[in-house]
Amino acid sequence: MNVTDLKRFAKNILMKKQFRSYEKKLNGLKMTYDGWIRQQEEKLRIDKIIISVHEKCLKNEAEKQTQDGSGYKNEGIHSKMIRTPVWYEVRKKEEGTENTVKFLCLPVWQDGKGEEAWIPEIRAFGEDKNTNVILFAMAEGMLSDLALPMLFKTWNEEMPVLVYGDEDVLAEQGREKPWFKPDWSPDTFLSYFYMGSLVALPARAVCECLDQNKQLVEGLSAKEALTRKNAVYELCYQVINRGIGQEISLTGKGCVRHIDEVLYHTAEEGYGAVKEMRLPADCAFGYERQDSWQPEDGKDHLVSVIIPSKDNPEVLFHCISSLTERTKGGIPYEIILVDNGSREENKILIKQNIEALQQKNYPLCREICYHYESMAFNFSRMCNLGASMAKGDLLLFLNDDMEIIQGDWLVKLAEKASLKRVGAVGAKLLYPDSTVIQHAGITNLHVGPAHKLQLLDDKDDHYYGRNRYVHNMMGVTGACLMLQRKRFEELGGFYEGLAVAFNDVDLCYTLFESGYDNIQRNDVVLYHHESLSRGKDGESEEKQLRLLREKDVLYERHQDCYGKDPYYSKYLTTDMLESEYTPAYHYQVSMDMSWSRVQKKELPENAREDACVVLGMECAMDIYKWKYGVAAGRGKILPAEEDEGYYFQGYAFVIGSDNACYKKTLFLEEKETGEKLLIPVRDCYRPDIDGNLKDQIHTELTGFAAKVHLLDIPKGQYRFGMLMEDGCSRQKLFSYSSWVLRAGEEQVYFDETKRAKG
Repeated sequence: MNVTDLKRFAKNILMKKQFRSYEKKLNGLKMTYDGWIRQQEEKLRIDKIIISVHEKCLKNEAEKQTQDGSGYKNEGIHSKMIRTPVWYEVRKKEEGTENTVKFLCLPVWQDGKGEEAWIPEIRAFGEDKNTNVILFAMAEGMLSDLALPMLFKTWNEEMPVLVYGDEDVLAEQGREKPWFKPDWSPDTFLSYFYMGSLVALPARAVCECLDQNKQLVEGLSAKEALTRKNAVYELCYQVINRGIGQEISLTGKGCVRHIDEVLYHTAEEGYGAVKEMRLPADCAFGYERQDSWQPEDGKDHLVSVIIPSKDNPEVLFHCISSLTERTKGGIPYEIILVDNGSREENKILIKQNIEALQQKNYPLCREICYHYESMAFNFSRMCNLGASMAKGDLLLFLNDDMEIIQGDWLVKLAEKASLKRVGAVGAKLLYPDSTVIQHAGITNLHVGPAHKLQLLDDKDDHYYGRNRYVHNMMGVTGACLMLQRKRFEELGGFYEGLAVAFNDVDLCYTLFESGYDNIQRNDVVLYHHESLSRGKDGESEEKQLRLLREKDVLYERHQDCYGKDPYYSKYLTTDMLESEYTPAYHYQVSMDMSWSRVQKKELPENAREDACVVLGMECAMDIYKWKYGVAAGRGKILPAEEDEGYYFQGYAFVIGSDNACYKKTLFLEEKETGEKLLIPVRDCYRPDIDGNLKDQIHTELTGFAAKVHLLDIPKGQYRFGMLMEDGCSRQKLFSYSSWVLRAGEEQVYFDETKRAKG
């Protein structure tokens, strides 16, 4: 065997060793939804209860009792799908008393399937003195082990008017396709039956609503009405309307309650069974019928469309032309242009265009006002200035790079914005002449505000209708945002300390904290010629610093909002700015890793910089700020010892190579001295990156994370780099990221690093 063959033989041995090590590590980190959700559920404390089961059908009756300290086991009747009415008597022995709730589960999903799908008359069930709660099963499936214990607890403690929970699909290979739902969302409820496959209602309220609302069963027997899933939707609407009266409560007695755990396992996705269900078009909660479309001064509604703009006449008038020519409906509007200093030639051109527009007859357009005032760009100040000149009772803030593409857009936005309980209302935005989503609402993730579904195709139905229907959300984009003028003035308008970014989010969070509902109308669609006005955030170091600074200001003003979003499940990803609604087991951050031992040393002599090394930084911030959203000196909570450090997260891989062979080492390079700090990292499982890199090898473990003591990084300004060392050869490659860390100043800034695309 010659030297070349020996080298090849030795390399093959090394590669096999590397592959075994890689597979072992991957298997240890890889987790399915089934395994992960069971781990989460094992952490839950379930009170000791006793459950008696009584099944009733045409052919037989069966009764079973189960007692278990942590709930009940999935056996006997619980091991099959619910196909006939089933009573569950749940009781808990307490000091000197025995508390009991009797549940009746009705399989509504069996519409039109003949005698075997027989469902007895609802009044016979509901008027049974021992029946407290009726569970309507809207899709074929079975109750989860958590369902009855948690429903029992909720009913005893809160006396809700309606309860729903999360669900998933029970397949042969285990549980999959979870549907994690938002907390009570009144506008989502009026849009479609987002409560899904299992809903619980008080038996007495069901019977009373059926007696008072004959239209639910008019022309049908009670049996036939019950088998209509849409009738159950209407029944839920009637029960809610009856139960909450003039107030919608998210907490306390008489609330609509979401149990944020999986209560139901379906045979197939339950979304398919409910997504086409609709309420009658005139449905609104009782108190909304009185306040909608009723301006306090007795005048008709007028929408003031406020458009900030500078040196963009072509883009601006494309926007205004689409507005004046395509807007239909009966609601009038005025246009207020706020110009913060266009060049003289553009100023003249804008005035000429306005004069030309005023000569045309646009019956809904009452006036076009042009206000010119030279000043530094401050979106908040410009919007506030426009609002101070507005005559309308509704304000619509509109970017100058928007394009109107549907006639009823203004009416639909105003329909919701005019309600007393509503704060901001926004539209779905698409990239121009495409079906690619630019905006479908803002969620409040642990890493900050995020435009969910961005860059995904609107032709697809994303995460159980999140790009369809009307949804309550934490925020909507200021590129198209409507709210009542009096509401805007009450809260002081846009905060002018946020000149460029997060001012719309700040306003939405203020509205939310004040008790108002923010609404994303995905049935209103506009084109957004995004950032034609002033470019993208993060293109320069100055913009990067400003973006971070304004994000800090946002959470200093809203510390209680940090990491919280009632419309976004705790079981969805919150620790990464990703577009999709993804179960959290892929990406959630755990700070239980050991501290990395930082070494002050140079890179190996034979290491060379190579563009084939891709480094994507996703997080680099001090741990206290990661946990609480603000710097330690400005937080409400005193920092603990474990908070005194930095957390780094991202992904890295080598293009065109087998990534199972490479060891990653993150390093920081001080800007002035060139001194380097080498940081060992922990490999992380990243199926999202692997899925995007179809032509690369072994990219499942491209993720990395590290935790470093504050004192291990001397004061200075550092750029990030990644060293990739091939364990099967002497090859050592590195590259740099555009992210920068300012140690000792509690500042981290970065550009808009895009996730790897295949």
